[in-house]
Amino acid sequence: MERYKDNFPRQINDQFRGNVVENARMSQKDREILYKMVKEYRQSNQSRDIKHGNSTVETEIKKLNNRVKNQIIGANGNTTAEVKDIRVDTQGQLHELAQDRLNEDFGRIDDIASTAKQTADTLGTQMNTGAYYNEVSHFRGRKFDTTYYITHIPHLDSQGNIIKLKRGLYGNNPNKPAHMTPSDFARKTKATFVSNASTGSGSQLKMHGQQLFEGQILDSVKGDEYPALNDRWTLAVGDDNTLTSFPPDVQASEIRNKGYNNTVSGFGPIISDGKIIVKDGDYSPNTIVSHPRQVIAQLPNKDLIFFSCDGRENNTHTMVEKGMTLKEVAETLLDHYDIQFAYNMDGGGSTASVVRSHKLNRSMDENKTTERKVLDFLYVGKEGVQLRDQDLQNAYQDIGEVRDMVQEVRGMLYSLRRISGKEFGTTGYDGYTGLLAFDDEGNPRKKIYQGPEGWRFWDYDVSRTIFRIQEDELQFNNRALARMFSAPESVTDINSVNYGGFYHVPNTAKGSPYPKVSSAMVLHLNVSRADFDDASTAFQMAIPFGRSNNFKIKRRTYAQGAWSQWFES
Repeated sequence: MERYKDNFPRQINDQFRGNVVENARMSQKDREILYKMVKEYRQSNQSRDIKHGNSTVETEIKKLNNRVKNQIIGANGNTTAEVKDIRVDTQGQLHELAQDRLNEDFGRIDDIASTAKQTADTLGTQMNTGAYYNEVSHFRGRKFDTTYYITHIPHLDSQGNIIKLKRGLYGNNPNKPAHMTPSDFARKTKATFVSNASTGSGSQLKMHGQQLFEGQILDSVKGDEYPALNDRWTLAVGDDNTLTSFPPDVQASEIRNKGYNNTVSGFGPIISDGKIIVKDGDYSPNTIVSHPRQVIAQLPNKDLIFFSCDGRENNTHTMVEKGMTLKEVAETLLDHYDIQFAYNMDGGGSTASVVRSHKLNRSMDENKTTERKVLDFLYVGKEGVQLRDQDLQNAYQDIGEVRDMVQEVRGMLYSLRRISGKEFGTTGYDGYTGLLAFDDEGNPRKKIYQGPEGWRFWDYDVSRTIFRIQEDELQFNNRALARMFSAPESVTDINSVNYGGFYHVPNTAKGSPYPKVSSAMVLHLNVSRADFDDASTAFQMAIPFGRSNNFKIKRRTYAQGAWSQWFES
């Protein structure tokens, strides 16, 4: 490394001037090096981390500071203009000595370095912080003919901070919160996870039971207005996420005095101290009925577990979602975790677990197409700290909206399978159109088809048409059904009847059993064939309308192309 000139002559001459000029140039070069180091310093966490050859910025700055201090000491300020210029700092301020100027600039550099370090530390924290809690996980399972979803929220994040469980109400008035879906709440708050919480009255926009929100006692529907609440317990959430429950007779003020600032009014605990405690009929008659459920639970280490399950779908063997009783929910939870405590919140159509704007469970309302609006929520989430976080949250929202559309289509398919619409249309009438029923192996078993020839029911098991509807007759097992009308068809020629059934025969009709004397009811039956033709045999029986013992029931037969005479029976 080139050194400053330090052997100055005692007289100011060309050599003296040359040494000064050379030192000034070297000083300018060193200054440019310093600015380069500052630039690199701003891009690093600490000056000692910035490499400079086999050294560091921190070491080189100290070295240069001492070198410059050593070379400039002794200047008297009466030298040439170039020497004087050394005493002007980067802000244009003139100093008495070059050493003073350098001290000023080095102090300014130190301030810049300190700011750079703070910026680097902040950026380092931000780079390690995402839009969502990556520690939150979820999975799906199936038991009791029901699909269930479990979300696991650790007590602490990767940096050792509590993943705080928050009570969620939306709007300016917590006493009358906004009525909205959990998915909408998740999108508005950018939450990592959202669950529905309390039961409530949608018409009044008031929640049930003992309600605390951030220490404030809320106006709510009580047991004197809705007696069912007198059997329900209150869930309390501690500031450290500790969960506990209180009996129906404990007021919100008492719960607050015990150190809890947030409550949820659902139904009651189902697991306590690691044991199933719920009994048939507890909290509600629906305890023993299979329904969609929403349950919050806690592990001994204060990790939180949210449980959701589907239900109320029993349309086909491929779409069975029975739902669970509370005991079945408790058993399922204990299959996976050492549950210390579990509480049953609002369920049914309100059931919702939303992870990163994606609703895990299926919606129930409007033929399985619509997510239900509720009044309050339990959730975890954090504010985005970088622009990329907002972009990521928006992307998850888009995914959630696509999931909603898929859910709507699934609901439409469910509705279609139930044939709940007013009309069900098919195409292909001129050729073939119909409905097929298949067994579990995909083999056709029964068929209903329609066309210009009429409506038919085909049985694959016996390979024949069981029932047929045509324009002029009904057939069962290829046999025409008799025309048994409450108002029998009247005929003018009983000899020309082709189909079995009862007929009204006036006394003027051709072939009348009582010509010009009495009308009659005639039962006609084809014996050998469904259609009456020359190869058929047939039978007729006549019942007269005449009110006299002189009129007897008559009969006749058809064979070999002709009718016999009428015989009295």
